[in-house]
Amino acid sequence: MKRTYVLIAVILSLIFVASAFTQEDTKVEAQKLYNEGISLLKRKQTNDAIVKLNEAVKKDPTLAVAYYALGIAYKYNNDFAKAEQSYKSAINNNDKMVSAYVALGKLYSDQQKYDEALNTFKAALGIDPNDAKANFEIGFVYLEQKDYRNAIPYFQKAVEAEQDYTTAWLDLGTAQHQVREYSAAVNSFENALKYEKRRTAKGTIYLRLGDALAKLNQDQKAIEAYNNAIANTTQSYVKGAANFGLGEIYKNSGDKSKAMAYYEAASRDRTWKQSALYEIDLLKK
Repeated sequence: MKRTYVLIAVILSLIFVASAFTQEDTKVEAQKLYNEGISLLKRKQTNDAIVKLNEAVKKDPTLAVAYYALGIAYKYNNDFAKAEQSYKSAINNNDKMVSAYVALGKLYSDQQKYDEALNTFKAALGIDPNDAKANFEIGFVYLEQKDYRNAIPYFQKAVEAEQDYTTAWLDLGTAQHQVREYSAAVNSFENALKYEKRRTAKGTIYLRLGDALAKLNQDQKAIEAYNNAIANTTQSYVKGAANFGLGEIYKNSGDKSKAMAYYEAASRDRTWKQSALYEIDLLKK
């Protein structure tokens, strides 16, 4: 009888070991499929990536990073419902995964579901209060809602956490400008320029800097900023806005001929055309 019990114990032990190896093999296979899916995703082969990543979570339903990657792939394909579910599955399997909360919040924000977005971003901050992306995204939602006062502290936290966060500096300056904190806005725009590496992206920053300097009546610095905006952009709107700003400075200083020339340049952009032509008509009177 003792031999029978011993035999049963040995068999059960072997079954347990075999099961453990099987589970380990399954997780290894899931990780391999996940890696393949990520490689496809990086090459923007999203449909193929989705197949691999779904195979990965089928092998290992607890693989949070695979759900997160699925969310990215589905969002890229504009399948927002599946993206949302994938991000939620990532969170369900790893409730400390800040990147999944941020991605889910951004998905809501892109769909203008601002209450859901704010709740999700704030959940991310509950895990990591210093996460730069979560703080930035909350600031961005408030900026979109024109709630500039609430936007400012979140953008400030974002740049404190990540000093070279160019977009956060730009949006911080924009919010500060809206509440008439022009000196603070100038500082933020100068930091944005300091960290921005792309030449063409600097045009918008120079434009915002010029607007803030003009509000402070620092005309020469504003003129320099507006000219830099024109030199560093290919966007018609930015060129038009900068030329209009230059027209305003020269009009206010009494130099009608220069003002007229810059308004005429501004009128070449359809957004600024009507305002510029109006100013030209006033100068002709």
